[in-house]
Amino acid sequence: MSAPEDYRRALTRFAGAIRDPEHTAQVSADPRRMKVYQELFFSNLNTFLSNNFPVFKSLVPEDWWHNEVRGFLKYHRSRSPLFSDIGREYLDYVGSSGSRPVTPEDPPFMEELLHYEWVELALQIASNPEPRTDLVKDPMAGHPVLSPLALSLEYRFPVHRIGPDYQPQEAPEHPTWLLVYRSRDRRVSFMALNAFTARLLALIEQCPDCSSRELLEQIGEESPSVDPEALMTGGELMLQEFYDLGILRGAKPLTQAT
Repeated sequence: MSAPEDYRRALTRFAGAIRDPEHTAQVSADPRRMKVYQELFFSNLNTFLSNNFPVFKSLVPEDWWHNEVRGFLKYHRSRSPLFSDIGREYLDYVGSSGSRPVTPEDPPFMEELLHYEWVELALQIASNPEPRTDLVKDPMAGHPVLSPLALSLEYRFPVHRIGPDYQPQEAPEHPTWLLVYRSRDRRVSFMALNAFTARLLALIEQCPDCSSRELLEQIGEESPSVDPEALMTGGELMLQEFYDLGILRGAKPLTQAT
C-alpha cells in the first residue's frame, strides 16, 4: 500500500530542506532539530567526497569546496544508495550538462583529475575476479588476457603529476597514457605508458583472436622505422612484466579462443 499523499509531500519537503537549508521554512519542524539534520547530512557528504578526492580538494579554496558540496547535495539526484558509489555520482554531477553550476574557479583539469582519483578508489574496493583455469602463465603462448582490475586510460592532462606545485592551465600537446591496476597483493599502482605500450594494450582488447606475437607484429607493421627484432624482444619482456605485476592474468591458447 502506498503512503498517503500528504505524507509523501511532507517527506519531499523534508528532503528538500536537508538539501537546501533555504527551504527550512517550508517544513513544520523545530528549526533547531532541522539544523542538526542539515549539518549532519552535509558533514557526512563532505567527508565522503574529501576522502574520495583528496588531491583535488587540496587544490581548491575551502569556500569553493563548501559551495561545491552544497551544490552536489542540492542539485544532484543519485541513482545508487551505496556510500561507495558517492564518488561515481559526483563524477556524473560534474560531467552533467546543466545541473552543475560552472564557476570561473573550476580548474581546467578538474574532470580528468577527479576521474583519475575515482579510478584508484574503485579498484581498491572492487571484488576479486573469478579464477580462471583456461589460461597459461606464459603470456606469449596465446592471446594475452588483461585483468579486469587493470585500466588503460588516456587524459589530456598529466593527472598523475598534478598537485600543489603543478597545476597546468593548458593541456600539453601530447596526451597522457596511464595504466592503473591492482596487483595480486591488492595494491593499487599506476604506470605511465608510452605510445608503444598504450598501443599494445589497445590491440589486446581490439584483437581477441590474435596471439601475442601477432599483436607485436601488427605494431611492427605500424612502425616500419623500428627494428623488428628489437621490437619483438622488448614486447615479450613487457608482456612478461605485465603478467608478473598482475596486469595480465595469463594467455588463452588460441585453440580455445572464442
